[in-house]
Amino acid sequence: MEDLFIEEEIEALRLTIEKHNKLYYQDAAPVISDTEYDLLVKRLQALEEQYPQFKVTASPTQAVGSDLAPGSSIRAHKMRMYSLDNGYSFGEIQSFLSRIQKETTTFPVCILEHKFDGFSINLYYENGTLQYATTRGDGYEGEDVTENILTIPSIPRNIAHQLPLEVRGEIYLPIAEFQRINDERSEQGEKPFANPRNAAAGTIKLKDKTIVAQRKLEAVFYSVGMHETELSSQDELLRFLDQLGFPISKNIGHGKSFSDIKNFCNGWETKRGQLPYEIDGIVIKINDMALQQKLGFTSKSPKWAIAYKFKAEEKATILLDVDYQVGRTGAVTPVARLKPVYVSGSTVSNATLHNADEIQRLDLHLGDEVVIIKSGEIIPKIIRVIAEHRDETAVPVKFPASCPVCGTPLEKESGGVVHYCNNIACPAQLQRRIEHFASRDAVDIDGLGEALIRQLLGHRIIGGIADIYSINFAEMAKLENQGEKSIENLKTAIEKSKDQKFHKILFGLGIRYVGAKTARILAQHFGSIKPMMQASKEQFLEIHEIGEKIAQSLVDFFADEHSRELIQRLLDAGVNMTAEVTRKSETLQGKRFLVTGTLTHFTRNGIKEEIEKQGGITVSAVSGKLDYLIVGENPGSKLQKAQKLQRVTILSEEDFLEMIT
Repeated sequence: MEDLFIEEEIEALRLTIEKHNKLYYQDAAPVISDTEYDLLVKRLQALEEQYPQFKVTASPTQAVGSDLAPGSSIRAHKMRMYSLDNGYSFGEIQSFLSRIQKETTTFPVCILEHKFDGFSINLYYENGTLQYATTRGDGYEGEDVTENILTIPSIPRNIAHQLPLEVRGEIYLPIAEFQRINDERSEQGEKPFANPRNAAAGTIKLKDKTIVAQRKLEAVFYSVGMHETELSSQDELLRFLDQLGFPISKNIGHGKSFSDIKNFCNGWETKRGQLPYEIDGIVIKINDMALQQKLGFTSKSPKWAIAYKFKAEEKATILLDVDYQVGRTGAVTPVARLKPVYVSGSTVSNATLHNADEIQRLDLHLGDEVVIIKSGEIIPKIIRVIAEHRDETAVPVKFPASCPVCGTPLEKESGGVVHYCNNIACPAQLQRRIEHFASRDAVDIDGLGEALIRQLLGHRIIGGIADIYSINFAEMAKLENQGEKSIENLKTAIEKSKDQKFHKILFGLGIRYVGAKTARILAQHFGSIKPMMQASKEQFLEIHEIGEKIAQSLVDFFADEHSRELIQRLLDAGVNMTAEVTRKSETLQGKRFLVTGTLTHFTRNGIKEEIEKQGGITVSAVSGKLDYLIVGENPGSKLQKAQKLQRVTILSEEDFLEMIT
């Protein structure tokens, strides 16, 4: 039974990796670091190697991440483009080199190049003229970005080479230009780019080439695809590109031994902050082209190259102050205000301190010199204080005893680390609660964002969530930047939100510990708000997946006079407080269902909604608690696993339809 759920883990990893591929390659908005992403991929690779019966050709381990956007103009590459394998330790680099040395009996001489943190590009020339430029895409075809590439002065339009030639490299944004663009965006009230790579990737796909030209992208080239030129080494390839007028890296190393490679990597890891562009590692390539050809490729990467990825960059800066932010649930979070410092791709001026215990652990004093990293290359974090540089008059940072906004004494949960302001009328909580209620995952009022909510609260046009449905639009029209069109759009969005699904409205109320999934479970169980308001803690605890903390939070919320008044005002405004479809029968009540295979009568989401609508519970894996497995065509291993568990009933779609009717 040890590997019973391996297939489910593999499927979950594939879905997670595909989600992050889209965020990184298509949206240029990653939410995890390269290191975290690579760990997911390595885990999936290990499982697929250990359990080859679950390996599929469509796995993200078998293909490069695709940047192809729906509806974009696509061109096929003459030769496939690959991605690089990454190594995060010298042990991994040594293993890579040892595998090659076994085949050659001598240490393979390597070329060492900066790993530019940019966006892959492919240029195609014919008769000496640039024909088109494409992104890497899915490796086989890419998005045509020729018009935008022509705005980059360093890319040759014509070259002294008449034979067909694909040239490959990276588009990147110099650090100074990245900072200039972000300063400009901040002044205009636009969201700054997270890092130069995201900025370059987003820019290269813009429709307005005037904006692309203004952002002063740069390029560096290091490879060829289809070519008809005899090249014997990577060294020679770089000289060839240089002679044709392509910009190449000026910092090339030669690794004739492992110590050469290690010294080059360590040297640039220390000096990378001195470069005018971002690098996140060193690319190690076998120099000999004949050996490259012999080694070949995996399904997604060359076997003759690897990237050594740098550790998270550390920078020292000064702690100027500590602010305390109050969230919608009243949780108070300390935020360090720092002297701005450029680290790991962006300028950092704030870092979360999490809670009072973290402040105490760091022994923070105002004016301290602190060392920061970007945790996972995404979130700025103070890792230590340089105490020996502290001024003896420095004032210790002390967590407040009362709410920094409304002055209410803070309380800490028993056994917890978070301090809460329990004043439901606290202005800071009010702002965040309204933002949460109007958000896409809740009632989804398009146009009612943070800035407008602040305006409406500041001018006393609204004072809480329920006031959204009685806004005085004549008064709102007097506010700055509120035109007739935007007001009409907001009216429409507010009216539409009244008919939002009950579980989303319930989630929007912001009950502590009640997330989107819990809200859906509660809505399905009770059907409407009134019986939920009257339920006891014991009744909540009887519901699957509702634990002690959630049950107590629900009882406390519905017992609160302000909460009850809010719900009544929403009901009076016509806001939906009833589940969309009441349960048709008790047949599926509390039963656990899993679906496998290709369905003909339902979509996968459609059948899950039907199960939950009828009171059943959908799960993602075969286990001893499973009651029914609904089987479509090509069901895979889940069917075999379920058959081993005698308590599981196997249903066809027709069986399921008969059951619910």
